Amino acid sequence: MDQIKKTADVIKKIRPVYQPILDFYSQVFLAQEESRSHIELSSIIISSDLLAMKQESQLPLIDPSEFLIDMDETGVLFVKICDLARDLAPELSRGAQVLKGALQEKTFELETVITAILNNQDAVLEQQAGKSDVPVSELIFFTYSSMVPSLQACSEQLETYLPPLAEIKKGYCPICGNPPDMAFFDEDGKRHLKCSFCSHRWNVGRMGCVFCENNDKDQQLYFFSDEEKEYRVNLCDHCRQYIKVVDLRKMDRAFFPALELVSSLHLDIKARKKGYRNGSSMASDA
Repeated sequence: MDQIKKTADVIKKIRPVYQPILDFYSQVFLAQEESRSHIELSSIIISSDLLAMKQESQLPLIDPSEFLIDMDETGVLFVKICDLARDLAPELSRGAQVLKGALQEKTFELETVITAILNNQDAVLEQQAGKSDVPVSELIFFTYSSMVPSLQACSEQLETYLPPLAEIKKGYCPICGNPPDMAFFDEDGKRHLKCSFCSHRWNVGRMGCVFCENNDKDQQLYFFSDEEKEYRVNLCDHCRQYIKVVDLRKMDRAFFPALELVSSLHLDIKARKKGYRNGSSMASDA
């Protein structure tokens, strides 16, 4: 938690324009970290036969619908994040107050929304957003943000089923199958990806598009800024997707991926203006 605070302060000094955003998101991330210490979940068990089949076929360990969620702790965190939005995020304040009030009055079904996110049920999410009169994107943001500690706890437990330090050839998360929302090079120059849904990090090869696995050099582009040497954006002309890349060898601050994602939104804007889209999951992208 001290690392989150220090890193947020460093970024705010480097990019003052992001101060309001980081004032809010850093508090959300701190609340999530604090919530992690209260999560109580059973282990997800994968039989040896099923594990062998998944490894042979390079399939993710579980479907997102199989994640376990600590409903009590998620509800507590949901209210905390709504309060943070009320105080620190004016554009989210109304939705936060509406959802918090509906949850406390039991007219809002948090478990239904969680199930819809895990099962990718867009129609249910739209229905629940309509009942509460809030945008779907805000409903997803508040709910997913409250689920993060449970998702990460499950992900860390499931990591024990993966070969240690193995290079995963596929660009989707070996835990849950969701796409990455960030890539980074470690101090040894190895490329890693971070799952946009459960936050698992895995090692991949240095070359090629992480989404479509295209290795044609003529279709693999990138852009960067001399003022932000730790960042690069990789673009693929084959699938027209992009991913932000952080080079830890060029970074002089502690690396906290969630902070880097929200403090580099200008790179997303630039990539999308060029006609590329981001491949991250629904919840993360919201």
